Amino acid sequence: MSFYSLVYSSAAQLNAANAADRAMVDDILANARRRNAEVGVTGALLFTEGRFVQALEGDRSTVRATFDRIVADSRHSGVEVLASQFGDRRRFKEWSMAYVGESEALRAQFSNSPLAALGSRPAGDALLDFMLELARSTDDQEADD
Repeated sequence: MSFYSLVYSSAAQLNAANAADRAMVDDILANARRRNAEVGVTGALLFTEGRFVQALEGDRSTVRATFDRIVADSRHSGVEVLASQFGDRRRFKEWSMAYVGESEALRAQFSNSPLAALGSRPAGDALLDFMLELARSTDDQEADD
């Protein structure tokens, strides 16, 4: 079976240091996890350096409908599709929406990643694999806590 993946980046209109904005991100995640589970979309959300980067995967029409809702959301601007492609496997099958939030460790990983130079248009597979690596490392950190 073929799956569609889309990765986008946007400028967050939220500040990770602000408690109210962090609560808003928690709300975004709760809604995304509920909706995505209902429609069969999986993925990961990264929030760091004043940016959102999100990977979505599933049926193409469902992913595009989810993305269209995201684009209309005023909590970010400058939405740019970094990659969209078909593949034969889901990378985020374990998560209706994995989350990687602001941390010193994330900033270090981010600065050495395919996402660091967003204008360079890294390959879709590199972006998806990096997002998967982050999601897994966040899960490992939470298990250790």
